[in-house]
Amino acid sequence: MNKMLRGLTRNFPLKAAAVVIAFLIWLLVANTNNPIKTTTFSNVPITIVNQDSVADIGKVAEVEGTGTVTLRVTERRRVLDSLARNGSAFYVEADLENINEMDAVPLTVTCSNSAVTWDEITLNPASIKVHLEDKVEQTFVAAASTNGQTAAGCEVGSTQIVGGQSIYIAGPQSLVGIINQVVATVNVTGLKEDMTLSAPLRIYDKNGAELTESQMSSLELKDSSGAVIKERTVQVAVDIWNVRTDIPILVETVGMPAAGCRVAAVETTPRTISLVGTEEAFAALGDELKVIDTISVKDASENIEQEIDLTDTLSQYTGLRLIADASPVITTQVQIEKTGDIKFSVPIGQVDLQNRPSGRTLVFTPADEIPVTVRAADPDVGEIGPDEIMLSVDLSPCEEEGRHELDVEVKLPEGYELSSPVTIIVNSENTDQSDEAQTEKKK
Repeated sequence: MNKMLRGLTRNFPLKAAAVVIAFLIWLLVANTNNPIKTTTFSNVPITIVNQDSVADIGKVAEVEGTGTVTLRVTERRRVLDSLARNGSAFYVEADLENINEMDAVPLTVTCSNSAVTWDEITLNPASIKVHLEDKVEQTFVAAASTNGQTAAGCEVGSTQIVGGQSIYIAGPQSLVGIINQVVATVNVTGLKEDMTLSAPLRIYDKNGAELTESQMSSLELKDSSGAVIKERTVQVAVDIWNVRTDIPILVETVGMPAAGCRVAAVETTPRTISLVGTEEAFAALGDELKVIDTISVKDASENIEQEIDLTDTLSQYTGLRLIADASPVITTQVQIEKTGDIKFSVPIGQVDLQNRPSGRTLVFTPADEIPVTVRAADPDVGEIGPDEIMLSVDLSPCEEEGRHELDVEVKLPEGYELSSPVTIIVNSENTDQSDEAQTEKKK
């Protein structure tokens, strides 16, 4: 034992100095690899608690400012790196029971990481200013909206907030007075059947800006029965309807055309339509959409073109509407022909294109077939076939760039004549410019 003690005490000053030097080296390494730093966390929200303390006197506290604070935290780098940059690791509280005579409430802060203590955190501001207002309540009609894309072949048919659309909102008079809209938005991505989904309530002021978290915390939300809406969330019933495409459109005419004329055809643009609806609505619709609007052809001797809005027609059916973003307006063309007229469609490839300019790109309308209507001038003439009709058009004007409406020359067998002139629209474009545009588009 004595020998051991002598060994420990021999050269004690030297040994003590070695221990101190080792500690200093460790401290230097620790501060080099894991130094103490200060990091700023901005826009950390403030939670208001004990609002009942002012509600008991019929008042409510309206917080001034943004409802957020900036925190400066001084700690080891490794600890700071473990904290989320959005400040979610911190809980800042304003207890209304601590309001002072200056209408200020001191703030307290805690961190989810126990390594960070309150004395290592600096708040800016350290307190918030509040002013007490009269508490008022108003009723608002909440709107249900959707985002996202349903499953293929489906669309949202209708949405309804479970428990009613009326929402009671109570809070500071100045805040309730600027509320303009209450919206519950549900995500319908991938839905293919009816469902009831949870949706957060969002409140917007009269400038279209959404209320901040601090403003929302000053409000009480209740449904139409008076029950408090927990977590500001309501249930929204979403009805999913099926999409049906290529439904023919039927437009009827009324009246009689002029003497010697008849209705040759009634066509619509588009020819078919896509609708979304319930199974019951499609069963009531049948195989086509019969438009309630009719077109008068009384004393008509020429073709008639008219736009028709399908809104009134679709309003006859419950649970039926156009697909999203579809226009309700269609164009209807009524073709009036004189008695004895014969209509042919000549392919554009059979037209003799004369004097076609070089270095030009030509786009024809119509691009497939040119309609030609003829009549027999001699009642004893034989039947005419489409191969006996010869068409030609002089493209010389297309040397000039732009849109050209050109007359089509028609040669008919003896005994036949044209019922109406034939024209074709040609758009002429410089080929070099077209190539440059295509090259630029590829780039």
